[in-house]
Amino acid sequence: MKNLNFILLIGLLVGVGNVLGQQAQCSIKGEVYGRSSKTLLLRKCSDNYRSLYENPVKIPVKKGVFSYTFSYTEQEAYELVFEDEFKSGNWRAIRVFPINGVVECKLYPQDRWEDNKISGGELNAAYEAYLNTRRSLFESEGIRLGRIQQELRAKDEFDSPEYKEALQRMRAAKGDHDALVPIYSKMDEMIKTHTCYTEKAKLLFVDPYDSLLRAELLWKYEKIRNDPSIMSYSLIWSDVEMQMKQNVLVERLVTEVFPIFENRYPDHIYTKLIKAQVGGLQAIKVGSKYIDIVAPSVDNDTVQLSNVIQGYVSLIDMWGSWCGPCLAKTRLVVPIYEQYKSKGFKIVGIAREFKNTDAVKKRLSKEQFSWLHLVELDDRQNIWSKYGISNGSGLMVLVDKDGTILSIDPKPEELENILQQKLN
Repeated sequence: MKNLNFILLIGLLVGVGNVLGQQAQCSIKGEVYGRSSKTLLLRKCSDNYRSLYENPVKIPVKKGVFSYTFSYTEQEAYELVFEDEFKSGNWRAIRVFPINGVVECKLYPQDRWEDNKISGGELNAAYEAYLNTRRSLFESEGIRLGRIQQELRAKDEFDSPEYKEALQRMRAAKGDHDALVPIYSKMDEMIKTHTCYTEKAKLLFVDPYDSLLRAELLWKYEKIRNDPSIMSYSLIWSDVEMQMKQNVLVERLVTEVFPIFENRYPDHIYTKLIKAQVGGLQAIKVGSKYIDIVAPSVDNDTVQLSNVIQGYVSLIDMWGSWCGPCLAKTRLVVPIYEQYKSKGFKIVGIAREFKNTDAVKKRLSKEQFSWLHLVELDDRQNIWSKYGISNGSGLMVLVDKDGTILSIDPKPEELENILQQKLN
């Protein structure tokens, strides 16, 4: 009964702090130990990770001390990231929940990430308790399996011969994006089917590790269900953002608990984002209808997608000038487009861009993408969310003349086979 009362009290306090339009001011202050980093980056977890590239909030660290004050009107999770780690590509975010007051931080090098201490407010305390419980339940088994993985790699008994060959081809291709696309595709398929591992690795590491992750997910969502706080909501959003598209279990668990949070926080930013992501992921499937959108072209003409592709077999190519894998995939369909464009095949590109259209116009001047291009600028239309992509690096959706989805991310040979059947 005491635990139940505590949970209800936390939920009540969080609800008070979540009143929309009620401005609060938070000061994040702290000390950095054992590292020479000069700058911290801050982002709201509801913002796309591009915000860390595009005009990020920078907090200077001087003599191991930092301080930053900001206003907010809605309670949600934020993340602190060391800029030097972020630029290296090997970074790990530190979650912070703002309060109307001061949040104190003690931050350590990445190899001591678990020593980080965030103090101030019920949500930060609840998140620390969640992390500590998760470690006590699952960390020792994770460490044991990690050692097994290291031993298998040391003996060259982890990667299958086929996967090692693909790795060699990838290294040989270096910066050749056109050559890398089929290699990445093959590697991705091997990872999904577990053929990238040796049989010994599957038995000793992969299968036990998958079981551990499943057990952790089931425990996590049971905890989330019993504690419908903003802290729990932030955990759901993180899974939607990073895992849901690739993990069927995550999709099921999110779908089960989301109504609880949608009812509790109907106007919260997480509700809006998750509702769009879940709806898009469930809608964009083979056999369903594509989602119609209205967006500006690169020439700033307003275009409704259905007006362009109705009556054609069409490829909706969601890409970005900044997205290397997207560009490489799109280049592979150029010859197919040239072969079938006169037979009733259309491509419409939807470029996800930020700030302005300068980058996409510059990129298009260098490419042979001679079809219509629309622009999703600063996620104003929420097209990526509507299609369930979140922070993914793009998507290709092939639709029939009546708008029925024929394939998701078709490979060039699959695309050509479908076009042969539909248009010849």
